[in-house]
Amino acid sequence: MQSHNLIPLFMLGGLLALPTVASAQEAIGKATSVRPQAEGSHGSRTLSGGASVYSQETVRTGDSGQADLQFRDNSSLSVGSKSSVRLDKFVYDPNKSAGAVTIQATRGTFRFVTGSQGGSYQIKSPYGTLGIRG
Repeated sequence: MQSHNLIPLFMLGGLLALPTVASAQEAIGKATSVRPQAEGSHGSRTLSGGASVYSQETVRTGDSGQADLQFRDNSSLSVGSKSSVRLDKFVYDPNKSAGAVTIQATRGTFRFVTGSQGGSYQIKSPYGTLGIRG
């Protein structure tokens, strides 16, 4: 009779472990510089130089803020003041020649420079989408 009571405990333990596994996300790059301040939505944090950035993270800058990000494929993104950019998708395998990057710029200015991989880059804005392949 006691073995039936153990099953719900194992199930509960498995459910409690899910958020920990889901939040253990691999970094897709890092902030190389932040002047004077920028925020990241991964854990609602203030970004600083050297801080990791993650897929599905939104980077926001204030009135005089700027953030420079370097990704694992050596592509870079500079986010200007009063901006909000979501790092939607980043697929990179150094052993393959193709990958995919999707960025959603909802407000402000940015500059994106492609990296060492070929592949597809997609930049979405409220006014349209720019796609680059190759």
